[in-house]
Amino acid sequence: MKKIIFAALLGFLCSNVYAQGTKSPTAAASNNPHIKVFKQAIMSGDIATGITALSYYVTDQGSNSVYEDTLAMLYMQQGSYMQCYYWADKRLKVKPDDLVLLELKGISLDKLNQPKEAITIFEKLYTKTQSPYHAYTLMELQYSIKRLAECLATATSAEKLVFKPEYTMTYNVGEQMGRTYLQAGIFNIHGLTLYDLDKKAEAKLYFEKALAVDSNFVLARQNLDAIKSIESGANNVNENNNSGGASPANKQD
Repeated sequence: MKKIIFAALLGFLCSNVYAQGTKSPTAAASNNPHIKVFKQAIMSGDIATGITALSYYVTDQGSNSVYEDTLAMLYMQQGSYMQCYYWADKRLKVKPDDLVLLELKGISLDKLNQPKEAITIFEKLYTKTQSPYHAYTLMELQYSIKRLAECLATATSAEKLVFKPEYTMTYNVGEQMGRTYLQAGIFNIHGLTLYDLDKKAEAKLYFEKALAVDSNFVLARQNLDAIKSIESGANNVNENNNSGGASPANKQD
């Protein structure tokens, strides 16, 4: 299952990296040559140099520097998930309820193919934030390892949340990328879960709900077409002795 990309989440992390990189906790830090290099690197978008500069600074200053949080964020931006996990997990021992660090740790675990551990993190996040993004990520993780009853419970809970027009996500269809509303994505994976629970009629309704939110949502359209094809084949009274049929065409990307 390919993972969706949340523009809002990535933008949030970028803004936090920039904010921590441009304000000085102390005058001493502001004048530190490593911090000066770090700030310049962030201003120019040079993440690798920013990481190197902060690594030197953290080594000089010892543990529990606020810049360790920034290191976790920078490693996430770079796609270095093992290193991001290391720093996020380290800082959570100091700030166990920090939501940004929890999110960084959860995403890293997901990217490192540890969905069960990632689910534990996102369950905690969703309980605290009631964020539609956290609800979707939790659903995706639960669905990926076929925790269907849990995924269905999360989907039911997510339906009660408030969705804003700016809540969007991107997805892949082959080599092409599309964008849809987050609510449509949640309806789509809800439908897939119902389908796997052999509740095809209900699954069809949720694919239709997804398309009602975004008529151009390709994955939901393909899944709905697949169910209609199954229904059409069933109406032929097994003329060709075919059992079953095609399943929905696309899992959520």
